[in-house]
Parts: sequence; C-alpha cells; structure tokens
Amino acid sequence: MSDAELRAFQINFVQMALVFSFTIVAVLAIKTVISKMVRALCDRKASAGDHDEPSTSS
Repeated sequence: MSDAELRAFQINFVQMALVFSFTIVAVLAIKTVISKMVRALCDRKASAGDHDEPSTSS
C-alpha cells in the first residue's frame, strides 16, 4: 500500500466512524422523543378516559 492509499483509507475510516456515531445519536434522540410523545399521549388518554371507563392495567 502506498502512502496515498493509506491516507485515503484513514479518511474513509474516519468518515464511516463519524456517520456511525451520528446515526447512533440520532436513533437514541428519536427513540427518546417518541417515548416522550407516547407517554404524553397515554397520560392525556388516561386523564381524559377516567370519566368514561375504568383504566384496566394488565
């Protein structure tokens, strides 16, 4: 392997590592936001549904 090939491989590896870490952070953030939205929806549904029907917890 020549020096240029080695440098190109290093740059490619760094790019892949950056994309990988960014993807992990994005997935964690999206999961957190979705779980917060689901919890807020469940809370709203539970508080609104208290009058109509008893909450059945399984």
